[in-house]
Amino acid sequence: MTARIGGAVTAETADVLVIGAGVAGLACARELSARGFHVVVAEARPTIGGRVRTLRTGLAGPVELGAQVVHPARCDAFDELLREARLTTAPMEPAAGFVVVSGGAHHDAAALAARVRPLPWAAEDGLYASRPLSGTVDRALSGLAPPARALARSWMEQVVGQDPALLGLAETAASYHGRGRGGERVVVDGFDRLAYALAGGLEIRTGSPAERLRWGPGGVEAATASAVIRARAAVVTPPPQVAAGNLVFDPPLPRSRIDAAGILASCDAVAVVLVTAGPAARSRSFLLADPPGGLWTRLAGSRLTTGHVKGPSAKLARRPGWENDLIRAFGPDLEGVDDVLVMDWGRDPWARGAYSVPVTGAAAASAAWAEPLGDTVFFAGEASAAPELRGLVQGALASGRRAAAEVALSLSGGRDTRDRPGGDGDTRDRCGAERPRDGHDPHDQRTGRDA
Repeated sequence: MTARIGGAVTAETADVLVIGAGVAGLACARELSARGFHVVVAEARPTIGGRVRTLRTGLAGPVELGAQVVHPARCDAFDELLREARLTTAPMEPAAGFVVVSGGAHHDAAALAARVRPLPWAAEDGLYASRPLSGTVDRALSGLAPPARALARSWMEQVVGQDPALLGLAETAASYHGRGRGGERVVVDGFDRLAYALAGGLEIRTGSPAERLRWGPGGVEAATASAVIRARAAVVTPPPQVAAGNLVFDPPLPRSRIDAAGILASCDAVAVVLVTAGPAARSRSFLLADPPGGLWTRLAGSRLTTGHVKGPSAKLARRPGWENDLIRAFGPDLEGVDDVLVMDWGRDPWARGAYSVPVTGAAAASAAWAEPLGDTVFFAGEASAAPELRGLVQGALASGRRAAAEVALSLSGGRDTRDRPGGDGDTRDRCGAERPRDGHDPHDQRTGRDA
């Protein structure tokens, strides 16, 4: 165990050091521990879960400020984990009415259709109709009439999480096309329960950000505020921009790896919960095309209005007086507000955003980021997953299992470790998320499935 003696920094050893106790890091550590390796997890935050953040107010069931839903992406290992942890999921119930707020006016689907064609979600479907797919999403929307284009851009920014001018059309198709609308599930007891299930029995050092990672053929040495951890290998799981910006690598990361981290930067995002004076009379969901923007939900009988503002619009949710813009945008649909709770992912130093998005060049950058350094340092996290799983909790899980298999193969000299004491038999990645190599993404021309 790590300890301080007289204020001195102590040392410990392990087979594998996993940096980050998000879903990717926990899944990786769990897999390696099951194979019989001694694993230590170093986590910067005082709690585990990474970008999983569940709020419990007592006013309603669990409220997800980070990962929100289980998307219908095929990932057998994820479903097995839910069953093993006895976590129940339920269909996400769509609000009875969808409202677009634009120009200070509220429009339901019928009223909106009388103003603009195509509707924003229909414009999204039309993006992928022609081949080959090239350029940006914004360019693909350029043929629409100005009102329809403005609403479609707002829709894509909030659904995908980034300025459409930066979203690659081919990359967005590979990650998002085919997802459709519907089929999402919620974790009834809260997504944080999934992180706790993964963490069971692991050696986790919370409040221990890794500051420097020395690596070479003989292994790794990581410096934290309270300990020096020496291991035969390390797995780096924080988002690429965090890993490249907060962690000093010695020797330094190659320039190509730093460039990849820049491309894979997570989208800016702010999660907001409004506690209203009284319960909502009816369920509604909103796309705010007006400032401060975002996708919002009110459920009948609940005092909570939840919203996620992504992409460039997230900056509008930080400026002084944005709450007044929000109340004005909702109008009569929102009564008095007693409290405002905010989770600012863009300003969280250990996240620097919500999740990776399919910007131009994301496929090659993801493959480059996932490549090990000298068979000693390995990488995991949703940004390194296959396109149809990128940005998802399933992608984080799949990447952690993939990295664990790579580490086990390296440390065992190419021998299968599944029959080691504590091994769990067939631990292949059953999420269909094999890491592409040599910068070539075999999924690049696929439209993918709903994730």
